[in-house]
Parts: sequence; C-alpha cells; structure tokens
Amino acid sequence: MKKKILVCVQRDIKNTISWALKDLSVVIPQYFDHTYQIEKLFESDTNFCGIIIDSQIDGESTIPFLKTIRDKSNIKILLIISAETPKQEIVKLIQDKMVDNVILRPFNANQIVDGVAKLCGIQRATEKPWYMYTKPE
Repeated sequence: MKKKILVCVQRDIKNTISWALKDLSVVIPQYFDHTYQIEKLFESDTNFCGIIIDSQIDGESTIPFLKTIRDKSNIKILLIISAETPKQEIVKLIQDKMVDNVILRPFNANQIVDGVAKLCGIQRATEKPWYMYTKPE
C-alpha cells in the first residue's frame, strides 16, 4: 500500500529530497512551498504517514506551525535543521517530543531515506548493493 508524505522545504533542497524518495517506491510525496498550504490541506485530509519540513522557510521559523500541527494530530514529523535555527529551539523541540526525527544540514540522500522509512514504518532491505562486493584491483 502506498503511503503519502508531505514535504515542505526550501527550494534549494527540494530536488535532493525528491531524488532520495525515489528509493522508496511505496512513498508518494506531496510538495508544498509554504506551511499555510499544509494547514489548508489538514482541514480536509489528515491521512498521511508524516511530514518532512524545514526549520526555516523563506526566512521564517516553522516551529510555531509544528506546535499547531502537533496539537491537531499525531502525525510524525521529520525536521530538517537549517543553520539559522537556534540550538535552544532544537533542544526544546526534541525534549517536548514535537518532532519524531531530526536531520541536520548538510545531509545526504541516505539520511532522508532512512528518516522517512522510520516515519512511515517501511522495512528497508539490509542486503548490500552489488558494488559493495567488488574489490578494487
């Protein structure tokens, strides 16, 4: 069964996340440019396994939005931490269990795939890729 996930991040990392999520064929991402679009969607539909959200979008903190979403539902949240986010806010979010997973910038595609797999409860293959078995000469 396909699982829907919401993605609301800055434009500079949208392509990276899009490519990373291609590894998870059971995930259907929906992309948004701003948090108010997700708020409108939440009024009609809350059938999502999680949200990938940036801590800063267009220079604004998304922390108040996260608190609003957490009050309305128990959807799982993967937060991508931008450099502008104060450490105190990050610590408070984790201590208050407002987010389920945190990834710091810069990140790689594997971190995104692992984070989304944990959010949505997707089992990933533990098998090594073919190129891990080849020995250099």
